[in-house]
Amino acid sequence: MQLYSRIFGQGPPVLILHGLFGMSDNWLTIARVLVENGFCVHVLDLRNHGQSPNSMTHRYTDMCDDLEEYLNHNSLDVVHIIGHSMGGKLAMIFALLYPERMDKLVVVDIAPSAYSDTSYHAEIVDTLMDIDLTAHHGKRSIRKELSVRFKDRSLAMFLTKNIVWDDQEKHYIWKINLPVLKKYLHHLQRGLGELAIHSPCPVPTCFIKGDDSAYYGLENEADRLFFFPESKVVGVAAAGHWVHSDQPQRFQEIVLSFFHDLE
Repeated sequence: MQLYSRIFGQGPPVLILHGLFGMSDNWLTIARVLVENGFCVHVLDLRNHGQSPNSMTHRYTDMCDDLEEYLNHNSLDVVHIIGHSMGGKLAMIFALLYPERMDKLVVVDIAPSAYSDTSYHAEIVDTLMDIDLTAHHGKRSIRKELSVRFKDRSLAMFLTKNIVWDDQEKHYIWKINLPVLKKYLHHLQRGLGELAIHSPCPVPTCFIKGDDSAYYGLENEADRLFFFPESKVVGVAAAGHWVHSDQPQRFQEIVLSFFHDLE
C-alpha cells in the first residue's frame, strides 16, 4: 500500500507516525521545528486514516509492510522514527523486525506491553458510527454534537479533523475506516510477546511519557528493558497522552537532544 505523506526539509530523514484516529495534520508543528533543525521530515497517514487508502485489515504486520514499502519507494535506507500511541507501537515492532533500517526511535506515551481495556476506544468508534453525518451541514455542528456526546471539547476538535465532504454523496463522511478499526481494536492493544525472538532491539530508543498519562508506568519497565535495553524514559510534567500537544516546547527539546546526542 502506498501511504500518503507530507515531506518537508532536507537532511537526515525522520518519519512521524500518528496514533489511532490521528493523521499527519496533527504533527505539522513538530515537523516544522525538526525541519528548522536540519531534518527532512516525512509525516505519514497510516492505512485507514487520513488520505491514505482504506484496507480490510489493520494489523501491525500489515502496517510494517506499508512502512517498508514507503522506505523503499522513497529510497530511504535508514531513518529516525517518532511514533505516538498506536504509531509508537508500530514503530517498536518495525524496529524489532527491521533494525537495520533505523537510526533512532522515539516512542511517545505507549509501552511495549499489552493493554487489556479497549472500552475507551470502542466507545469512541461506536459514538462516531452512531452520528448521522447526513443531518449536518457544517463541521461546526458536528463538532458541537461530539462535544455534547463526549463532554470533551479537545477530543471533539481532534475527531472533527477526520471529517471530509463527499462531493458525490453530497454530505460529510469519516476519513477513518471506522468498521475496520473497530474490528482490530483488540489487536492494536496487544503486546510484543510474539516478537520476543527478535529481541533485544539494538536501536537507540527514547520513550517519552506524559506524567499525567496512564499509558506508561512502572509496570511497563520490565517489557521496555527486555525489548529495548538501549533505551531511556523521559517524563514530561503537566502532560497527558498527547505529550506533544500538551507541552510542545519540552517535547521538542527532548527529541532534538536525543537526535543530536546532546544528553
